[in-house]
Amino acid sequence: MNETQFRIRLQENGFESPVVREYPPEADGDLHSHEFDVMLLVQQGPFILATESGDTVYQTAEVCELAAGVLHVERTGELGARVLLGKRAPAAAYR
Repeated sequence: MNETQFRIRLQENGFESPVVREYPPEADGDLHSHEFDVMLLVQQGPFILATESGDTVYQTAEVCELAAGVLHVERTGELGARVLLGKRAPAAAYR
């Protein structure tokens, strides 16, 4: 997916305007969750998302979606990663 397509997808699904997030090489973050849904486009990867279900590796131009409340860790390889990241309040917030 390219950046234009990703921005349209974010808007169509109620996400905020995206921001760029850079991850350093060999990053291995702390286990955490967010109070918001996340959708990101990998602009430089790989970007690794580790959850209770296992690790998923996302390559450049791939989209990653993560629901609010899911415990996870963000990881990178030797080149680091750059993503374009959009946030959205979870559906329960609209009720």
